[in-house]
Amino acid sequence: MITPAPLRAAAMAAALLLAGCGGSSVSVTPATPPAPPVAQVTRVDLLASSERGIESIAYRDGSAYLGLSNTPGAASQVLRTALPLKAGAAWSEMALGACSVGASGTMPPSAPTLRTLGSTLWLFQPWYDGGADAANEHALCALDAAGSFVPRDAALDVCAGGFCTKLSMSELKQAGKVLYSNAGGAPNLLASSDGGASWRAVLGQLDAMMCYHQKFEVIGERVLVGGECPLDMAYLRAYRLRADGLGLASQEPVSLSVPDLENRNIQFIARAGTTQRVFVGVEGGLLRSEDGGNTFKFVIEHPLAGGSAYPYIGAFLALPDKPDTFVVGGFDKASLKPYLAWSADGGARWTDISALLPGYAGTRPEASAAHVTSIGLDPQGRIVVTVNEETSARGRVLLLTLGQP
Repeated sequence: MITPAPLRAAAMAAALLLAGCGGSSVSVTPATPPAPPVAQVTRVDLLASSERGIESIAYRDGSAYLGLSNTPGAASQVLRTALPLKAGAAWSEMALGACSVGASGTMPPSAPTLRTLGSTLWLFQPWYDGGADAANEHALCALDAAGSFVPRDAALDVCAGGFCTKLSMSELKQAGKVLYSNAGGAPNLLASSDGGASWRAVLGQLDAMMCYHQKFEVIGERVLVGGECPLDMAYLRAYRLRADGLGLASQEPVSLSVPDLENRNIQFIARAGTTQRVFVGVEGGLLRSEDGGNTFKFVIEHPLAGGSAYPYIGAFLALPDKPDTFVVGGFDKASLKPYLAWSADGGARWTDISALLPGYAGTRPEASAAHVTSIGLDPQGRIVVTVNEETSARGRVLLLTLGQP
């Protein structure tokens, strides 16, 4: 199921030859000059692989959890292994019960996203109306004290005319004690102060919407939201939140300085730790703000047409012990190859290291894209990247070591 293997050799060895000299009565050995430091080389090592797609990896109470996609012949899976992560680790399958998504059939393959927020490990996934079997599927679950995933989406049921659906989400975040979700699609932003037992609409409404899920980030008393609604009309907006975070202080958006996005849909919004830096991934580029999300400029920008690359940057990591170092990832729509880049100067300049990734070279099925699906730190402080070498298939868990930019 998971077949770990080394990706590349680890290091090079060097030998020092010591020479001595002597006199007529006293022999003196000169001091050996210190060896110059060996520059760290950027590299990736394979920790685990699967024939299924991998959406994310999460950690809780000494274990790592991996979400695997369903296939035409099998339901989705979550695997677990003891920390620290290492090649050759034994992964065991967890019983998902009602939180499993059945075989994909005619629907697109779907992998659960795992997210640890506070002390809770959450699982969320797309919900499709696939007939009788889909009625038993769930859009949001949580790991309980007994070590089983249990449904937490009763408050996300929407029924009309005798037909019921689940409001599924593509992101779940927590600010203070409030959970935020984009369940239902844009322009929805939902909030819960009781662990998902109930939800209220901060933006939009508790219903299924026509537009793709928007991205969001809570920064102090403001929330930034971005997406593409209507189609091909990208937006990035900010609103002031009430003191309790469960509603808006004003329906009027806060004024922002943002370059023309044209139809560049928003891929992620993230604040870099507790700094004033905010990054926004867009189709074909990356925006950065140095003033807490008030003024944005492109730090990566590819032309809408005619360029050699057009990355969709949807994954982001800020290194807490290196405040000027960031890693971003996604896929290049121009080549359908995975995309990975990093910066050591606060995001002004970026080094493309995509060629290190599995799935960058070689062939894949027509119209299938290799994709960096997540970037994060494990509890040991190491950078872990998940990559699918094909669309929703051939997932890899990688350990990324950064060298010199």
